[in-house]
Amino acid sequence: MVNLDLSSEQLAMVDTVRGALADRGERPATDILAELGVASLLDDGGTLFDAALVAEAAGSQGELPYPDERILVAAACVGMARRALDEAAAYACERVVFGRPIGEYQGVAHSLADAVTLVDGTRLLIWRAIAARAEGLDGAAMLDAQAFWWAGRCCVPAIKTAMRVFGGYGVSEDSPLPALYRAARAALYAAGDPDGVLTAPVPSLPPIAPVPLSFTQGGEADAWQVRTEAFLAEHFTAAHKHAFATSLDNHFADLHRELAEAGLLFPDWPEEWGGSGCSPAAASAVHNALSRAGWPISVLVVSDSIGKLLMMFGTDEAKAEILPRLARGEALACLGLSEPSGGSDVFGARTRAAHDGKRWIVNGQKVFTTSAHLADYVLLLTRTEGGLTLFVAPLSGEGFDLAPVQTFAGERTNITFYSDFPVEDRYLLGEPGKGAKVLAATMTLEHNQGDYYLGEIYTAREELRAELPDLLARPDLQDNLPAIRHALARLDAHVALLECLSIRAIWAGHAGQSQRWYGPMCKLFGTESWAACCAELVERFAPLSLSGESAGLAAVEAAARKGLQATIYGGTSEVQRSVIAEACLGLPRSR
Repeated sequence: MVNLDLSSEQLAMVDTVRGALADRGERPATDILAELGVASLLDDGGTLFDAALVAEAAGSQGELPYPDERILVAAACVGMARRALDEAAAYACERVVFGRPIGEYQGVAHSLADAVTLVDGTRLLIWRAIAARAEGLDGAAMLDAQAFWWAGRCCVPAIKTAMRVFGGYGVSEDSPLPALYRAARAALYAAGDPDGVLTAPVPSLPPIAPVPLSFTQGGEADAWQVRTEAFLAEHFTAAHKHAFATSLDNHFADLHRELAEAGLLFPDWPEEWGGSGCSPAAASAVHNALSRAGWPISVLVVSDSIGKLLMMFGTDEAKAEILPRLARGEALACLGLSEPSGGSDVFGARTRAAHDGKRWIVNGQKVFTTSAHLADYVLLLTRTEGGLTLFVAPLSGEGFDLAPVQTFAGERTNITFYSDFPVEDRYLLGEPGKGAKVLAATMTLEHNQGDYYLGEIYTAREELRAELPDLLARPDLQDNLPAIRHALARLDAHVALLECLSIRAIWAGHAGQSQRWYGPMCKLFGTESWAACCAELVERFAPLSLSGESAGLAAVEAAARKGLQATIYGGTSEVQRSVIAEACLGLPRSR
């Protein structure tokens, strides 16, 4: 069962160790650890989880147990990288250039955001590898290899990024950063190029004692996954899968209603509103099962999110009207947020709503309103006299029109027009003019949908794997086989790290421990990985990947285009980087 809690005792231990190591002077770190009574991997009094955290603190002094336990090397180097990034972030808040702290400049803020996303994700993957080993899971050794590979990919570059933020000070021997750079590089490269870890034989790892965390989905989620797979076996055919792959809309009404009838549409909704009240982890298991089968969940998750917003902010009348229709699969909802002049800047909305004494009258234009031609309701962002105001408005009345837009990835979206469009008071979300709170919840729900990004990558990967034996046997690809195998292994490593970020976001929201950067890290890493990994496979398999001869490669090529679109929709990667820089690293606003 997913559990990412750290006890207060563990956190206190880590803080104590870090403080002691920082003040140790010339004394060996091992002496300090012994005095504190902190057990190492081989001691009976501790666990590998604790040892990894200690190694993360001790690693900045270069005392590493490599090569006996490379997971500890990875943990230590992540600790070094995060220390470097924290120091760079603090400096970026203090250093003023051209009258502004350098942290306000996106060239600084965004590079730090990219670095901390990878370092944060790698730390989670290290913990996941340790937990999987403690639980005796089959994939533990591969997770161990992937965690070490990611440490090799991100730690030294993160320290280099921090050095550049400091400028000349960062490369001075008076700075701690050169020592961190040399220590991380020496540890990670001691056994050769860390890139080779991904395609090398996976070693056998001895078992370890239980650890106080888990990334497995648990019995409830397993049951919902089995239930979903049974539904798919009965209702979802190869013809359906092909239809989804070639559809402009990612939606078939009959299938959508059948999913609702089976209780699988919004299973984590309260029973009051047509759900089963299951956990977010169980709902995620449903989404993953659908995605792996080739059922895109993009339309589903938008209606899901808007339904949850109604539960939080909607009027009793709107809830009673809309939620049962959504839950039965009889209605869809779409997002009416972006505008031609604002894009991802939702706070720059110009669509106006004014109350005429009886109802609201809306005038304006939205862009990229995907599924508006299918939807019954729209989450409509407007500007009113007191500020921003949101509605979940029906699209059946007068004053609404749309024009289709065909996208680069073969999907349909829409430009939507509102001309004296009437909206009754009962469709308000929250209070008029106080839409910031609703928008914050909207962004959290949208960005935490790591299942969506994973699902799209899963689908492309499974399509390719079905043909992989035949593809790898082709004479025209033999010279490029090492590069192809490495690209496939990198895709799997990206999936492993994205799963960690997604699991954290889902768990944290359910446990009430969410942070404002968890969702943006999911969105940034998920969409960028989706686009980049699929694009790399297109390159490695070229020109076959462009010919249409292979259905699996055609799916990967389409996924590369869809991934590129996804880096724009729902808040561009640049927007996510700004949020991460501000919320996670404490940098000033960079936009």
